[in-house]
Amino acid sequence: MRYLRIFVAGCAILAASGCSKSNPLMGKWKLAPNSGNECFQLGSIQFGDKTMTMVTPLAPITMPVTYSRDGDNYMVTASSGQAFEFQVESGGIKAVSPECHLVPDN
Repeated sequence: MRYLRIFVAGCAILAASGCSKSNPLMGKWKLAPNSGNECFQLGSIQFGDKTMTMVTPLAPITMPVTYSRDGDNYMVTASSGQAFEFQVESGGIKAVSPECHLVPDN
């Protein structure tokens, strides 16, 4: 019985610590007004738990991704190995390269 209580307590701690690590990229984003031409491929993006959807002129592209964090940077890595780097800023997010500002797409 003692081990069961320790196990339950450990699970509760893990569950509580997991709740504090939310991903600020989750949701729908669109380019901020007056964005440069180099940002057109980031026109509209939706981040899900395990996918990223980019709306292109031809059709939306959805790809499986994983998320990680390196300091202030949030890394989004597609299963193909392509990586995207973002930073959280006031009122939205910023793609690091090319530097493109995105705002929530409500």
